[in-house]
Amino acid sequence: MPITLNAFPLEASNQEQEIQACAIPYDKDRYDALKADESEPYTIRRVGDDILIFSPNGEYPVRGKIKTFDLAKNYELFCFLAKDGVKRHLSSMGRQVSGFFPIELLSSKKEDNLLVPIIGADYPFQVVVKYKLDTQIIKGVPCLVIDCSTCREVNETCRYFLSKGFNLIDRYVVVEQIDGYKKLLGYVSAVNGDQLSVFGLDGSEHKIASSEAYLEASIKNFDDYIQHTHGSQKEDVVERIRIAISTFNGGENKNNRINLLKRYFQSNGIELVDGTLIGIKDANNIQGMCGNLERPIFVFNDNGEANWAEKGFTQYGPYTKRTFDRNDPSVCVICSKHDKGIVEQFIRRFLKGMPNSKYFRSGLEGKFSIGTSRVEVFTTDSDDVDGYKAAIDRSLKQKVEEGERWDLALVQVRQSFKKLNVIDNPYYWGKSLFFLHQVPVQDFTIELLDQSEYSLGYSLNNMALACYAKMGGVPWLLKSSPTISHELVVGIGSANIGNGRGNNQRIMGITTVFSGDGSYIVSSTSKAVAPDAYCDALSTILDETIAKIRKRMNWQKGDTIRLVFHASVKKFNKDEIQAVRSVIDKYRDYHVEYAFLKISENHGLHMFDAATASKDKGRFAPPRGKFLNLSKYETLVYLIGQSQLKQVSDGHPRGLLLNIHRDSTFKDIKYLTTQLYNFSSHSWRSYFPNPMPVTISYSDLIARNLGWLNQLPGWSDSIMIGKIGQSQWFL
Repeated sequence: MPITLNAFPLEASNQEQEIQACAIPYDKDRYDALKADESEPYTIRRVGDDILIFSPNGEYPVRGKIKTFDLAKNYELFCFLAKDGVKRHLSSMGRQVSGFFPIELLSSKKEDNLLVPIIGADYPFQVVVKYKLDTQIIKGVPCLVIDCSTCREVNETCRYFLSKGFNLIDRYVVVEQIDGYKKLLGYVSAVNGDQLSVFGLDGSEHKIASSEAYLEASIKNFDDYIQHTHGSQKEDVVERIRIAISTFNGGENKNNRINLLKRYFQSNGIELVDGTLIGIKDANNIQGMCGNLERPIFVFNDNGEANWAEKGFTQYGPYTKRTFDRNDPSVCVICSKHDKGIVEQFIRRFLKGMPNSKYFRSGLEGKFSIGTSRVEVFTTDSDDVDGYKAAIDRSLKQKVEEGERWDLALVQVRQSFKKLNVIDNPYYWGKSLFFLHQVPVQDFTIELLDQSEYSLGYSLNNMALACYAKMGGVPWLLKSSPTISHELVVGIGSANIGNGRGNNQRIMGITTVFSGDGSYIVSSTSKAVAPDAYCDALSTILDETIAKIRKRMNWQKGDTIRLVFHASVKKFNKDEIQAVRSVIDKYRDYHVEYAFLKISENHGLHMFDAATASKDKGRFAPPRGKFLNLSKYETLVYLIGQSQLKQVSDGHPRGLLLNIHRDSTFKDIKYLTTQLYNFSSHSWRSYFPNPMPVTISYSDLIARNLGWLNQLPGWSDSIMIGKIGQSQWFL
């Protein structure tokens, strides 16, 4: 059965494919001035130290050197000019387009507003169809990439919302620019009649008429306004909207929509600035070019092997079954005094198991062979920070008096805590206080207890896996076939921390280091840092980790060391690469090779597999492990496939685009793709495959947790230097 990409080959109508441009030396001010003058029909592009000006008629606004380019040999320039032709064509049709990397186009059709059948056509918010168009060289062929999704829009000014009695205080607003862009202005600090006082992100204050500003189309404003208009029906409306959006993004509809726009451009063609006509071909069948990655093999107790974790546990038990040092664990439970009875029942099922569950019959104790737990419950008098602090203090003092330490703390929280500021959030205070005493924490919401028996079994199964890892156990490792002496895989993640748009801080997490077999290694200085301190922290942590591992594993002079870096960044910059090289230079006694692997979710490419066209869910979705090498440096791979989707409305799975930086000294894309795929099955947070490798997902979790914990009074990252920092405390 055919497999296609949403990438359509481009070809020029003439054979010569040459184009002329006027070249002048690059100067930023001059370049900006030329780009800003949209009244002239020129196309401007910087190439190296030149500004290239392409003209429709051979006339140019400045004098320069005329150069001729063969587009058949310069695909990057060909792709740029083709995309420029697409944008000019859409603009000439009166369509409002924005951006260039990629071009974005919103549908203006009434039927393309997904809210109409749910709420009605007159609602001030919309969920509209959005197309993205870009160009990319795939397998050496320039292609037009067309993607289709949805986005939220607001089509009424703030005056409308005031007339409906909607509170605008503390809500972010935008103003519409001449080019159609909506620029973030700030948040509303006061309303005086028809005037809004807006506090800007830079600290400035503005006065603006409510008829000149729009609410930001954020999920918060969207949800709050639905609450305002629909009250108790809000949850039902939100769920219907979620299903509508997910169904729209299903493979069958996405494929149809993309091909509809493709056929439009096929019938009209794409005209370059000089009048050259570009044709668009149908997508190629790439079925024969794709590969299929095999399921990884996991290693369990006594070196037992299985390609399915549940099977491995049943046959062999966890990897550290014989060496686990927290048997018959001492377990502390923190819960509300009003929920003590049902929480005790829940904890018993968690520890002892659920007889009718498919995978959790024997509970944490039986499945992981940890003996019999010693449980004590401490109740909170209130659901605020003071109530939790008091209960946690009592539990810790009791253990100190006994000369012991809790092996695990189970803390009951509520879903509503997610809306609280970190300083008022019992969730983070609970982690902070227990971590201070080197006690791993597993939180669970009281709402979890309302699940059906079937769903609860799966939830408890995953919760037990995470708890075992937090207590220092190793559920399984990956089977590896080492071809070199030593290999380390370093994960670089990040998180946005903050309660307001202007106060957010980007936090980098660079603390997940794995050996080639999936063994989790943590340096003694686990950190989450702001971007401006990131490169220094990266080199420091890498240096300390290598020194630690070199001693532990007795590296010998002449050994080969391979360092693989995973990062979900826009690109690896020269500072990151230099930070790594500065460390590598210290280890000249070894042969060191390294690879920088950029991992991207937002790339616009999709595979459509006709083999699943008749499935009930995941129509046209490829299987997990399907991959296509786009070039020697790039691969599209699916870590989640058709079988991993749970329901019809789950939409089309998103593949990952892997890109090896050209400065890497190790460039085997197939090896690196297989390794990343294996790491996506290596999360001890869940038995299900992860849409990201643990190198990234663990780093993101560390960045998020440490970023928030650092906002609590008295917290210090030095707390993580102890045993707690050597475990998967963040799961």
